[in-house]
Amino acid sequence: MVVWEVVNKLPPGPGPYCRCAFSTHVGRSSLVASRGRPRVRILIVDDDLSGSRLMQFLLTEQGYQVDMVDNAHGALALIERKPPDLILLDVNLPQLNGFEIYRKLRERDWDIPVIFVTAKGELEDRLQGLRMGADDYICKPFQPAELQARVEVVLRRYKKGRTTRELQRFRVGPLDIDVAELQVTVDGRTTRQLTRTEMKLLLQLAQRPGQALSREELMNSVWDDTGESNTVDVYIRRLRRKLETEPSNPCIIQSIRGVGYRLAET
Repeated sequence: MVVWEVVNKLPPGPGPYCRCAFSTHVGRSSLVASRGRPRVRILIVDDDLSGSRLMQFLLTEQGYQVDMVDNAHGALALIERKPPDLILLDVNLPQLNGFEIYRKLRERDWDIPVIFVTAKGELEDRLQGLRMGADDYICKPFQPAELQARVEVVLRRYKKGRTTRELQRFRVGPLDIDVAELQVTVDGRTTRQLTRTEMKLLLQLAQRPGQALSREELMNSVWDDTGESNTVDVYIRRLRRKLETEPSNPCIIQSIRGVGYRLAET
C-alpha cells in the first residue's frame, strides 16, 4: 500500500492545491508489464492545470506514460505526431469543447479510446458523450481507485477488440506494415503514420498483392458499403501521398483501368 501526499509530490506551478492524503494499492501488474517494452501512453486534455497534474501523478504511479495539453489545437497536433493509447478528454475546454475534439478525431479516422472527464455530472452531458461513441465518462471529483479502474477497463476492452491479424507485422513488396502501431515503412527508410481507415484499406490490398480489387469490393470490405461513391478514390490518394515517392505517378498502389486498384508485388 502506498500513501500519497499529493501537494508535496506534484510539480511546482500555479493553481490552488488542496492538501490531501489518500491511500490505494499500486497495481504491480501495470508497473511490471511496462518493463522491457514501451509503456502505455495516455494523453490528458484539460485546461485545469491542477486537475491534470493530479491525474498525471496518479497514472504515472501506475506505470503509464502520461502527457498533458491544455487546449484543443495542441491536443490534435500532439495526437497527429504521437498517437496515444488512451485520451482523457475534458468536456469544458476553451475554443473547441471536448465533444467537438472527439468529433474531429473521428472525422480524421483516429480510432483511439476516449474517456470524457468533466466537472459536469448532468445526465444529458454523459449521454451525449456515450452516444457519440466515447468509451467511458468520469465526473470530477473522483476517487483515485475509480480513475485507475476506468482506465484499466477501457484499455483492456480496447485491446480485446483487436484481431490477431491486427497484432502482426509483415512485409509486402517495399512496405513493412505494423498494423498495431498504424505505421508503414517504405523501402526500409521512411516511416509513415496512417489513420485507422487508411490501414484497413491498405490491408485489403496487401492481403492480395498483384491482384486488382474493384472499388465496390474495397468499399464493402472497409466501409460496409456506407461511404460516398468517391470514398475509395479519396483514401487511395491519401495513401499515395504518404507512401509514394511521386504520388502523381504511383508505383506502389497502381490503378487498373476499368477495375480498381492493386498493390505492386515488388
